[in-house]
Amino acid sequence: MRKRLEILLAGRTRDELGALESLLSSQGDIQVTSRLMVNGNVDPLEGVAPLPDALVLLVGTHWEAELMALCERPAAERPPLLVVGPKGNVELIRLAMRAGARDFFSPPIDDAEIFHFLRELARNRRDAPSHAARLTAVINAKGGSGASLVAANLAHCLARQGRDTVLVDLDVQFGSLPLYFNVTPDHGLVRALESADSLDALAMEAYLKYHTGGVGLLASSPGDRLSLGEVPETRVEQLLAVLCQSQEEVVVDLPRWINGATACVLERAEHVLVVMQQSVAHLHDAQRLRDILVHELGMLASRISVVVNRYDKRSDVTLSAIEDALPGLSLQTLPNDFKRASHSINVGSPLHEIAPRAPLTRQIEELTRSLATPQEAGAGRGKKRSLLGWALPGRH
Repeated sequence: MRKRLEILLAGRTRDELGALESLLSSQGDIQVTSRLMVNGNVDPLEGVAPLPDALVLLVGTHWEAELMALCERPAAERPPLLVVGPKGNVELIRLAMRAGARDFFSPPIDDAEIFHFLRELARNRRDAPSHAARLTAVINAKGGSGASLVAANLAHCLARQGRDTVLVDLDVQFGSLPLYFNVTPDHGLVRALESADSLDALAMEAYLKYHTGGVGLLASSPGDRLSLGEVPETRVEQLLAVLCQSQEEVVVDLPRWINGATACVLERAEHVLVVMQQSVAHLHDAQRLRDILVHELGMLASRISVVVNRYDKRSDVTLSAIEDALPGLSLQTLPNDFKRASHSINVGSPLHEIAPRAPLTRQIEELTRSLATPQEAGAGRGKKRSLLGWALPGRH
């Protein structure tokens, strides 16, 4: 680990960069590098390797493009961020938070505030684990498409590979994932959200219900009463931060509703699996969901994959039609095996336990392998190059 904090300053005003560099360089344990952004360059981290311990971005007239460039980067390629910008711009502050900003300062910068930020950064780096989980979000394009089946069996496959895996059912009202594993959470998701600001990896264990296959399930308990609108976005962020520090894989089954709580999961996810079936209604809703993810949340299309569940090659809605309607998204299929899928849910056993050689089971295993990073694919474990984009490295 580096002994000195390495800070990258980026901005478009040479004098402001120089003044802040002088201030930070006065601290003996900090290495400061400045980057003057000129011409059409909007990504403060373009070509920067290795990544610094923190990025301090001085935003100006191009703030939206600069922050969007950071939002489009996977979480693993975004160092802790401090944004310096004008007061009173609510949209600027909101986008800065989406980009992962730990704090937001307005000129003139208070010396004590920025030194406090740096001390917190140094403490977090010292205490942080050496890995970060890969987060995969699964969501239905249209209700009943099979996202919960995909999420449950994807998480089970990851756990079978020996990876520390937690499956989160974020549907606090109608979540059904405990049924897929025949378990009943004692102290579930709602209680964890209530305590999210004080949780650490050890305390989190009290809220997880483990299946014999190794999956840790975080879902609502039977007595929980909460609506999705009552789930605070900040608590979800805190919960994800703890899970991603202690696990290798986090799979989140999302309700089909985009609000602050679900948006923070989608923005943080390395992969988003949109599950649909072959009908005009499903395709219409998948198009709308794609537009929300790409144009409203600013996600890269390479992070989104469409999973066509119960695929039938004779359907009027062909794969070619789906590809044309959802440009830029990778496409995978799961065969129609309604009988085995229903039996799996009814008895509370993942597909691999009841039908390990079934085509549906094998195709879900193939979907799991497609999440592998190129490094994992070359590690001799038979995994293929990722079809869904880059992912956070896991523990090895």
